[in-house]
Amino acid sequence: MKDYFRISTLGLVVALVFSACATKSGVIAEKLEISSLSFDEVQGKVWVLDELVSESGKTVINRQKLELDGMGDVFTLVIDEERISGKGAPNRYFSPYTLGDDQEISISPIAGTLMMSIVEPEGLQEREYYGYLEQVNQWLLTRDKLELYSETPEGDPIILVFTSKEI
Repeated sequence: MKDYFRISTLGLVVALVFSACATKSGVIAEKLEISSLSFDEVQGKVWVLDELVSESGKTVINRQKLELDGMGDVFTLVIDEERISGKGAPNRYFSPYTLGDDQEISISPIAGTLMMSIVEPEGLQEREYYGYLEQVNQWLLTRDKLELYSETPEGDPIILVFTSKEI
């Protein structure tokens, strides 16, 4: 009788382990459907900053407001194999970057043109945008959104959310 109990208990444990593994792999498969682990899908596209989201979930800036203000062409990002580039508000910029493990990315200090801005977008100045890019440490591609995880000068988390723009 003791052997039957041990075998039954062992069978139950094995069943639970396989069940947990199946559930975990199902969750992983589901996550892979909504996010990409290949940086190749990020490169070679023009990305526009759709929104800047603070730790509290507050949207600091959004694309619709920029377009209504006549600034629909600012805060763009292009990523090639060696560097990022794009348009701030109003300057063009570029910087090398390096990729790490687990979707890590590090962007070097940004260089760019030095045109004076007559009107700056409300909520985000060009220098702040560059600062957020320089603090980026992680990327995630979810469906059609590129999320870059950064932080404010005070160390608070912030997410730059980009969408791909047709060329």
